[in-house]
Amino acid sequence: MNTLQLYLDETGERISAFAERIGRSPSTLTRALSGARNPSVDLALDVERGTGGRVTASEFISICLQSKRKLAA
Repeated sequence: MNTLQLYLDETGERISAFAERIGRSPSTLTRALSGARNPSVDLALDVERGTGGRVTASEFISICLQSKRKLAA
């Protein structure tokens, strides 16, 4: 399980609510997490700020890249 999902599970926040709280559309966040969209540095920094640093920008990008690799395999 990735660190963002752990954060969401621990806080009880839905991914759609989290996305809206950080000023992003839910589809932008879910597409990045699924590997269907390349994450921007700004999105990764928004995730880091939104989680209070519990999910770092580099962790978020790594999560997205792992999903992208799975799609390409």
